[in-house]
Amino acid sequence: MQVPFANERSSISRQATAKKNRFLNFALESIREPGSTGAVAPSSRFVVDKVIEMAHLDSAESVVELGPGTGAFTAQIQHRLKDNASFFALELNRSFVEATRKRCPRVRVYHDAAENLPAYLANGAIKCDRIITSLPWTIFDPHEQDQLLETIAASLKPGGSFISIVYLGARTRVRGRYFINSLPLHFKQVSSSNTVWQNIPPTQVFCCRN
Repeated sequence: MQVPFANERSSISRQATAKKNRFLNFALESIREPGSTGAVAPSSRFVVDKVIEMAHLDSAESVVELGPGTGAFTAQIQHRLKDNASFFALELNRSFVEATRKRCPRVRVYHDAAENLPAYLANGAIKCDRIITSLPWTIFDPHEQDQLLETIAASLKPGGSFISIVYLGARTRVRGRYFINSLPLHFKQVSSSNTVWQNIPPTQVFCCRN
């Protein structure tokens, strides 16, 4: 009679171990490659929930994630999409690619830079409904930011949405302010959530429509 409870405890233990390993992997990569990893921990479930809420994935036919990290958003995106929806991710960090593929084996995760997105959308002939990212914008200089934002805007269908997290401290940094101020130059509508304090670091979610 106690076996089901033992199995439940074992399952919870495995989940806790997996979560701890993802945290440690993320922290290690933030030290190993500070130039491409802008946070010290994966996004919390509170940030993930806010991103999913603002993305309105139930109506999306095609979704792209840029910089999935260890797959915190990826796992939830795939669960919220319609069965026939298209979804893939681009990640530059090889360790994160492997981590996300392991966590979300049904998702296509390509080892490539975000700026190469058009090559995965039939060389720009096809566009997508949603682009979701947790890219560390403050490590990109203004020219890099503009180029990537132009690529993202051009890759969205009319009425499509670009959803990005922005750490609260970004507003105190020149590159962070540049990114936030640039959004209205690339998109017709820009909105943001309240600060999600249950995250390291605290975070806002921006939703931009073209």
